[in-house]
Amino acid sequence: MSRRNDFDVAILGGGLAGLTAALQLGDERPATRIAVVEKRSHPVPDTAHKVGESVAEVAAIYLKDMLGLEDYLAEHQHRKMGLRWFCSNGDNRDISERVEFGSMRYSPLYNFHVDRGALENHLGELVAERGVRFIDGARVRDVEMGGAAHRVLVDRNGQSEEIAADWVIDSTGRQGLLRHKLGIGIDLHIDTDACWFRIPYQLMVDEWCDDSAWRAQVPTGTRWKSTISFVGEGYWVWVINLGSGTASVGVVADPRYVPFERIRRYDALLDWLREVEPQLAGYLPEDEDQLLDFMKRRRFAQTCTRSFSRDRWAVTGEAACFVDPLYSTGLDFTAVGNTLAVDLITRSLDGAPAAEIRARVRSHNRTMAGLLTFSTPTFEGQLGVYGDPQVTGAKFIWDNMSYFSIMLNMFKNGLIVDPAFGKQIQDQLALNTQMNSYMQERFREWSSEAWDARSAGVPLGKDAFWGDLFFTAAGTLTRDELAAHVETSVARLHSISREMVVRMCEAAGRPVPDDPFAHVPVARDDLLEWAAYSGERRPFSLEDDSEITWHVHPAPLSAV
Repeated sequence: MSRRNDFDVAILGGGLAGLTAALQLGDERPATRIAVVEKRSHPVPDTAHKVGESVAEVAAIYLKDMLGLEDYLAEHQHRKMGLRWFCSNGDNRDISERVEFGSMRYSPLYNFHVDRGALENHLGELVAERGVRFIDGARVRDVEMGGAAHRVLVDRNGQSEEIAADWVIDSTGRQGLLRHKLGIGIDLHIDTDACWFRIPYQLMVDEWCDDSAWRAQVPTGTRWKSTISFVGEGYWVWVINLGSGTASVGVVADPRYVPFERIRRYDALLDWLREVEPQLAGYLPEDEDQLLDFMKRRRFAQTCTRSFSRDRWAVTGEAACFVDPLYSTGLDFTAVGNTLAVDLITRSLDGAPAAEIRARVRSHNRTMAGLLTFSTPTFEGQLGVYGDPQVTGAKFIWDNMSYFSIMLNMFKNGLIVDPAFGKQIQDQLALNTQMNSYMQERFREWSSEAWDARSAGVPLGKDAFWGDLFFTAAGTLTRDELAAHVETSVARLHSISREMVVRMCEAAGRPVPDDPFAHVPVARDDLLEWAAYSGERRPFSLEDDSEITWHVHPAPLSAV
């Protein structure tokens, strides 16, 4: 038997992207009639098989501030102690001998590790409580686009149902229902593979070494609460401890260095980890039947030619774009995509002129394309860099400043949806994108066997560097203040770019290239310090009373 229901918005997919879109729509326009169609029956297992347990700052602001989930996250999920990278050194049997990049204290910006299943169960309950029709255990058979309303054909429990809606949001993840139907999908040229699994206990890395000096570098003993990455040439391995007492472990590998066959099954993966990450492997289960799950995927990077349409559809979450798990970009793109979609839909439903909607569709598609254009070089061909701790450190500094200084502040202060502001800072954003592409090329170049710039040392951010990044984002900026901050941030990025290029080239005995940027902002020289890259075992930290301190534990040169 077939029924017909009328809604303002039909959301296809009730995972994290779809449920947060429904919650955001309901919060910003309570009168909106919303239906969510999800293929999985709720409740799902708390520790689900989806990637995305580490929440970065954009997504954290979206969840806790924009969606009002801070109390829930603080009580039921796990506060994250930032990023922590351990570079390879020798046989990787002693974590204290590895070059380490990470925070000695918590950042003032709260973010989290989340059990995806538990969070999605909570969101499902919230949207149902707020009047959203949540249709779980259902399959979207087809979407008939156009006319006065889109028609969504749903199968559930052996019955068919037709949903009519003014707008349709595709949040179906990699299934990408509209992406395939409309032929708007693009495979990105990021040749990486991945596998991931959950184990029924946490990995307490602070306890992996008895060296009191190493433990004292993070006196709280909370390294294990960081998003941990063990990095080596052609790969990185994540360890994310979760509030449920479990842990997520995943491998991202470039097949030029690590053939997919070595990570596609757990037994093969464990054999490979025993070779390259033996200390980690020693803490993992011996057999696959001891895991909570095991998943794998080849060449996972993809996107769309456009995410929004004046024909009243939007594509968000992984259905719209997925670049790389590193830096937890997936949930950030979801937060931005949902926010842009909600801006369009609420204006359209409130009767905004068609010309305004068309202009915002163009602007919001440019915003998503701009984020992708900026982000792609950060990951494309970069896994080979991680064989060199020195260059890894430079990339770590660069990538973090690029993220925290501009994108994070635009999102936090609500101007990511403002086309006029985007035009106002367009030249600065273009220069920032050009600088990022240039520096990612340098990282690949500096990590090649032809280069030896070890005498340059390892770059570290000074107190003002990290303090500005974290504390600026912890506050609120006016439109003019944000425009000034973007300009200052681009100038600082240029300064860092020039300092890294000059120092690395001179250390390697190479000519220093001319600056390739057409519009060079005023440079500064007080942002970086350089730690001697030697066997000296000491942390490099900032003032003892500083709220934010970062350190590197240099590895012996003979082992590199």
